Amino acid sequence: MLFRACLIGVCLVDYAQAAYGPEDIFKLTADVAYQYDSNTFKLDENKDNLQTAKHKKKSDSKLETRLGASLDLAVSRQFVHVAADVNQINYSNFTDLNRNEWSVNLIWDWVVGSIATGQLRTSTSTRMASFEDNIFGLNSNSILDMQKQNSINWQGALQLQNSIAIIGSAIVSTEQHDIKNYIDTKNEMASIGLRYSSSKGNYISAKHSWRKYIYDQDLFLRAGFTEQITSLDLAYAPDSKVDINISLGISRWVSDFNNEKQYTPQGDLGLLWQITDKTRLRFSYGEKFAEFTSGAGRNLDQYMNFNARWTMSEKINWNLDLNQRNRSVQVAGSESSSEEETNTARLSIGYKALQQLTINSYLQTEKRNSSLNNADYKYYQIGMNATLVY
Repeated sequence: MLFRACLIGVCLVDYAQAAYGPEDIFKLTADVAYQYDSNTFKLDENKDNLQTAKHKKKSDSKLETRLGASLDLAVSRQFVHVAADVNQINYSNFTDLNRNEWSVNLIWDWVVGSIATGQLRTSTSTRMASFEDNIFGLNSNSILDMQKQNSINWQGALQLQNSIAIIGSAIVSTEQHDIKNYIDTKNEMASIGLRYSSSKGNYISAKHSWRKYIYDQDLFLRAGFTEQITSLDLAYAPDSKVDINISLGISRWVSDFNNEKQYTPQGDLGLLWQITDKTRLRFSYGEKFAEFTSGAGRNLDQYMNFNARWTMSEKINWNLDLNQRNRSVQVAGSESSSEEETNTARLSIGYKALQQLTINSYLQTEKRNSSLNNADYKYYQIGMNATLVY
């Protein structure tokens, strides 16, 4: 309650004292969001958990109140961005899911001389874990499990000539859970490659990366993996209205479960077409491994995404998103253990009421068909949020 009172107080600050400009180096953000979800726990229609059995319903509504702050600093040619937010979430019926979430992010865009540039990004956050992370029973997906994620990400480029650069990156991330600590993990990754860029901004790059994915606990049917990926990336813009991005690669990974190797192709095709000043289309199609997964296998996703954006006026814009994902669990040395298809559609409208105030509303539907018993689900969501920046 105190958090909401503070939020309302901030929102009532006189605009003359809180005038917002895009060039401001310090910004405060207040956000209030409402959402109705017809299937809060993403359950099969013939399935209940402890919460839905108690309340005799699967739907619920929630109210989120968020406060955030960001700071942008330019020191010589270095640029630093710091952002933090705290979010309070309250449900009407499933009050056991009430919680506070927060995140802190730091980004440093660095430059050394005239030949080296890059970015250092670090973040920490606490949020509710997904209900899909459930392998030990029917009712564990009704438990509020908070997960903390920490990451540090470095990437850089060393310019050899005007058009050729050596590129590299290093990432370390961890995920820790309050309840489901059997999926606590550590992810380590590094890469190096070569990039050729044209004077028009087009580029082609080749790189090789190494990865180690480790579970904190050794359990039956629970195993990490090591991986090497060789990839080729291309970005090409034939004119000012079209962007084409292509990525092709091969993953060689070894499961810690059975120490067997598997080679899996990965790739992505992305297209952007700015039809007019007000209309833009995006399309992507590809195959990749999901970042965080569970079990002895890995989630391999084949996906297709479509987005259409129409700027109706200076104050109103419409967005349509259509997404399809086919997921299979890959285990090195064996056939896929499960298959599922998920289709999502989302229609949203944004209204810029004031320079400082934006209001968004949306309707979203999703349906999943799974080869596992009682793992299908469908839902729809209706939501609205207002964001004030000063």
